[in-house]
Amino acid sequence: MNAKLPQLTPFVGPDASIQATASSHKSHLDLLGLYKVSALVVVLFLVYVELPSYIHAQNDSLPPKYFYYVFFVVLAPLLILRFRALISYVISPFSLWAFALIMLNIAHLLVALSDGDEGRVSVIGTGIQYTVLTVLLGFACSITQTKSYERIFPFVAVLIPTMVIVDFLSPGLFYPLGAEGTVAGRASATFINANKAGEAMLLTFLLAIPVLRPRYRALLLLLVGAGVILTFSRGAILGWMLLWLFLLVMKSVPKYTLVVPLAAFGALPLLVGSFQSYLEGREDLSAGVDNLLGRLEFFRDGVLDDGSGLARAQGLEAGLDLFLENPIFGAGAGATEVWLLPTNPHNQAVKLAAEYGIFGIAVLVALAVILWKGKYFQDKAFQLTAATGVVFLSMFTPNMFVFPYWLMTFALISGKRRA
Repeated sequence: MNAKLPQLTPFVGPDASIQATASSHKSHLDLLGLYKVSALVVVLFLVYVELPSYIHAQNDSLPPKYFYYVFFVVLAPLLILRFRALISYVISPFSLWAFALIMLNIAHLLVALSDGDEGRVSVIGTGIQYTVLTVLLGFACSITQTKSYERIFPFVAVLIPTMVIVDFLSPGLFYPLGAEGTVAGRASATFINANKAGEAMLLTFLLAIPVLRPRYRALLLLLVGAGVILTFSRGAILGWMLLWLFLLVMKSVPKYTLVVPLAAFGALPLLVGSFQSYLEGREDLSAGVDNLLGRLEFFRDGVLDDGSGLARAQGLEAGLDLFLENPIFGAGAGATEVWLLPTNPHNQAVKLAAEYGIFGIAVLVALAVILWKGKYFQDKAFQLTAATGVVFLSMFTPNMFVFPYWLMTFALISGKRRA
């Protein structure tokens, strides 16, 4: 008799149940981690390549704010899922600094609204939104392992100078010739403004340092130098030279690379003359050749007597006068953006002093201290370099607090690496 035995249900003990729950929880955490890293890498790429502004320059119907709204929506779930961590980040030095800047701008915004100054209202409002978004991005980085997203920086640090070189060799590829904000021959790729491209190359190289070995740093430094030179941005070129000198002193790049800057410095008159002949022979750069040659002559003669240099000197003097007239509260946020002069001070300290008075100076000093005390770099010397570099470049740019790639760099460097 072949009786069919009843099928037995295996017994599931408490240990097996716990393992299943732990496995499910781990899977949930893995998915959340993958989401965080993927979102961060994409957002950081878009920020440091300036794609939102570039796309807007090509299509007026797509302003950058639409992209930043999407960034906020993508990263907003982290605010809910990691609320306790958010509370801790809110009281971090950078967040407190950012909120102080936001409150200062809100006060100026209310004054601009009462005066009916729509130009200043727009400038101030944009700055507030960028600062809020940066705090959110900084929080996302603070709860994510640094190694999981930092490799985007060497990639971007290679991509930007490569695009700039292509832009110089093939004008009109990235934007129409004669586009607003451009100068023929001053390559800028997706940044449109050549000064911004120079700044972004230096910042992404700095953020790539922890990822790269010394010999790869040297190779990347050469590529960045080629890109920076083709922007003809005097501040960025000087910053690149000083950065190389520092890396040599700190033995962060091989000693033999010293031959490159020494040879370039020794042959500077010959190089400038050869480059001048090359530029004059490029018919597609004829519209901006005077501007380019004036910038080259600065490195040969050390004199700022070209049109751009004189305009900046005028803006700098006007900014200082504005500060002396309003030393306590300043002339108001955005004042140097809407005045009748052809250019703003092109100096972050002077711009802050002119617009915010002594409060603006305090904001910049506080930022320098926060960056110096940050722990993003394991080597404290690099941390000091980053803080010093920001102060140095502040003498050549007035837009540190309104460009996302600058604000994001502040958020990263002022924080600490997460293992």
